[in-house]
Amino acid sequence: MPDAFIWYHADKNMEPGLQHWIEEVEAEAGVRGKLYIRTRQDETTFMESYSDVSRATIDRIEKLAASSPVFQGIERRCESFIQITS
Repeated sequence: MPDAFIWYHADKNMEPGLQHWIEEVEAEAGVRGKLYIRTRQDETTFMESYSDVSRATIDRIEKLAASSPVFQGIERRCESFIQITS
């Protein structure tokens, strides 16, 4: 199964809310994600990663995000990759 990478630009002060979001995804979708941050001078990018998840699980995560007030006004971009090296 693929790994999912979901990234978006958001205010760096959203980090605590996004950490809570990762916990919410685990409770609601049954998958534990990792949260990454990249801060540049003019923008902050967050990325969630979920390992070995089905398309149905990815769809569930995105459905949860669409109904979450945390992501109002934020465009999430989701991509899936299958690991080809060990």
